[in-house]
Amino acid sequence: MKLFKKSLLLLLAVIFIIACSKTKNPTPQPTPKPTVPTPPAPGVMSITSISPDYGKAGTEIIVTGANFSTTATENKVTLGGKPAVVSSASATQLKINAPADGTHGTVQVQIGTAVATSSLFYYEPEVTSLNVTTAKVGDVVVITGKHFGTITTDFEVKFAGTLAEITAAASTSLTVKVPTGAVAGLVTVARKSKTPVNGPNFTIQATSGTTSGFTINNNSVTITSLIKSSGVYGQIICMTVDEERNVAYAGTTTQIIKIDLTTNAVSTILNNSTFITIPYGKPSAMDVDANGKIYLLAEMYGAIPTSGSNVYIIDPVAKTAKTAGNRFVGVSLVGSFAINTPFQVLATGEIIAFDQSFKQLCKFSADLSVRTVIYTLPIVLENVVQLIKVNPTTVRIVLTGISDKYYYDYTTSLGPKTTYNEPTGYKMISQTIGGSNKYGVAAEMIMNPNSAFNINERATYTVGRLDNAQTAWIKKGSFVIESYNEINTIKYYNFIGLNGRPYFYADKNGNMYAQILANSNVDAGIYKFSLN
Repeated sequence: MKLFKKSLLLLLAVIFIIACSKTKNPTPQPTPKPTVPTPPAPGVMSITSISPDYGKAGTEIIVTGANFSTTATENKVTLGGKPAVVSSASATQLKINAPADGTHGTVQVQIGTAVATSSLFYYEPEVTSLNVTTAKVGDVVVITGKHFGTITTDFEVKFAGTLAEITAAASTSLTVKVPTGAVAGLVTVARKSKTPVNGPNFTIQATSGTTSGFTINNNSVTITSLIKSSGVYGQIICMTVDEERNVAYAGTTTQIIKIDLTTNAVSTILNNSTFITIPYGKPSAMDVDANGKIYLLAEMYGAIPTSGSNVYIIDPVAKTAKTAGNRFVGVSLVGSFAINTPFQVLATGEIIAFDQSFKQLCKFSADLSVRTVIYTLPIVLENVVQLIKVNPTTVRIVLTGISDKYYYDYTTSLGPKTTYNEPTGYKMISQTIGGSNKYGVAAEMIMNPNSAFNINERATYTVGRLDNAQTAWIKKGSFVIESYNEINTIKYYNFIGLNGRPYFYADKNGNMYAQILANSNVDAGIYKFSLN
């Protein structure tokens, strides 16, 4: 019993001590820190595209991708190894500008140790110079510039639209051969499938007295090919010269083009499809008025429409076209076509043109509403040779009778019948006036004595400035064109077109221009003739 009591007392004492200890201030325990989740691994930075992938120095390039820094300066960007400034930044897009001293290459973005690389960006070529600006077909020309490349097939070089062979390529130069068929004009360089860039103008040099089919006699004339009647501009149908502005214009099967007679550069003004809407319409003849506007007469086939016109006024600066009025000019007697009509435009805007199947020479008011018959040709025995603009207010009508050639001048009325003089021993096929001087072109056929059918006929052409009486040459040049007839299926040349349209012109500097026709169109085109 005594042992039980002692044990109970000991137990109570322990309980008391424990109870007392809970009433005192306990020692503070440290508060446990909250658990911080481990951050996810950063996403992989990448470039999915660049736009554009081609351009000049300074071109803005949009780099699209993922996990870029939104702080622009944290994105270290290079193009072709050259630093590029980041102008704006988001997580998926960076904007940079192609460095001025850059080269073809990839865009690289670096953030810390992470690097992403794009596809290639190519700089647009820059042409600074040619080692020569005049050379013969087949000669080697070195083009100097920037942003070329070492692979020749990456580029296209053209001489006024004619593709040249590239024989060597480096980052700052391309070596090419002047192509066959090249004419004077701009040299262009393009990375394939990209828009070409213009280089300097280039002139084709004659070789050993010949120029693309011409044999020049006694070095008397220099012949320069301005444009071929083929290629990107289409077959040439008609032409005219604006001597005051020193430009020529031509109508082709597809477009109206301009030739700068100072630089020989060729450019498109309008595509025919944008303004010629008449049935089977295409350029037929053209002239320039005193204000530099082009008047184009379009030929057509089929019944003449009840409204509309085939006369268009083209503004070569604004590159716009409109109809001159509401009338068809140069129509046939039965009213079923209008084709090959010679015409001239006076300073007043009035048009002098043949009408009614070439039987009536008429004056049309500027808006075409008034038609006045000036001269009626007899049913037989008289033919139209040419209409020549003597000055902005006078047109010369050249005609042939049974055995003579004569002309009438028209200003406000028809002048007297006057003998059409020609230099002794020469028959002129065309005449023109440049400045205050008269110019002519004559032709003399050279027959093949070994052929009963005159196969392989040729012609000696003489061009030159005439005296005031038009009875002698003051200065002249002579050349031969290899003119084969259709039996030999090669080509046939002439200086003038059909039915008296003038294809021979002169400027006030004494240069002459002619449209050369050829069945094959290989060497047909517009040429410049300068007397030596």
